[in-house]
Amino acid sequence: MSQISDYHQYVYETPWGKLFYRLLWSQLDHLSLTNKDILDFGSGFGKTAEHFARKNKITAYEPNKEMLHYQDSNLPYLQITGSLENFFNRVGNQKFDYIFIHNVLEYVSDPQDLLTKLKTLLKPDGHFSIVKHNKLGHVFASAVFADKPGKGIEILDQKQMISQSFGPMYIYSLNELKAWLSLPLINVLGIRAVYGLSTNNQVKYTQKWQNTMFQLEDRLSTDPYAKNVAFFQHVIV
Repeated sequence: MSQISDYHQYVYETPWGKLFYRLLWSQLDHLSLTNKDILDFGSGFGKTAEHFARKNKITAYEPNKEMLHYQDSNLPYLQITGSLENFFNRVGNQKFDYIFIHNVLEYVSDPQDLLTKLKTLLKPDGHFSIVKHNKLGHVFASAVFADKPGKGIEILDQKQMISQSFGPMYIYSLNELKAWLSLPLINVLGIRAVYGLSTNNQVKYTQKWQNTMFQLEDRLSTDPYAKNVAFFQHVIV
């Protein structure tokens, strides 16, 4: 199987992949996303775009055409692909209430330039929803889940990492994100504070574990200590 195929299986079939989206969507639901114009930039397989298209007008952009092969043929939203130039030509002067950028900036050569361009697509009262990898979360996962404390030390000392599915990735900090945006961060939430630390994958397939872990992660998402060590951070700008 290809790396993209493996990633699709992770997202749609594993309980930990499903739990990520359950937590993310729950956090977004608190923003009362109904009848909004939303851009899902780097939409991947379209999982989030499809979910929020039920109550909103969604425009999605995904340059990786291999990922689009896994989408249903009858999309309830507008899907754009191709180059960045093609994307900006297609959206034209359209403005959005929210722009989702979920696990994307890690793989962009110039995140600040991209964010500057995307800011022009926001309505005056519009917001970004940005999901980012968190360095300490990777350190904890390496040291605890993978039993590789040496790898944890390596991660602490570097920002460049390798994603199994997407290659080189840059782990940027919240301070870097603030500087790129030149905007205040409204809220920072954690995702995957603890559910990725256990090696007992068998129990993770039980409905009881999934529901109880969701409740725990939901509470930890706002805890000032837990969200600082979560594998992902969800930033509302």
